[in-house]
Amino acid sequence: MTRNSTTRLENRDERIFSSPVALAFVRIVVERRGLSEAQARKVYLDYINRSTPADSPRESQGRVMT
Repeated sequence: MTRNSTTRLENRDERIFSSPVALAFVRIVVERRGLSEAQARKVYLDYINRSTPADSPRESQGRVMT
């Protein structure tokens, strides 16, 4: 059972990182931050898997603060 779950995760990662956007993100993180490719992939996975969206200045412009 452990082998199947590992295989599923590997297949999922292969699908995610077959995207040109994901590959570009990883390349940029490797170049700009000086991380390894494995670390950059982890950064990308953490980014897409975060549970709540980060507040951005654009989102708060339309809000009325009380």
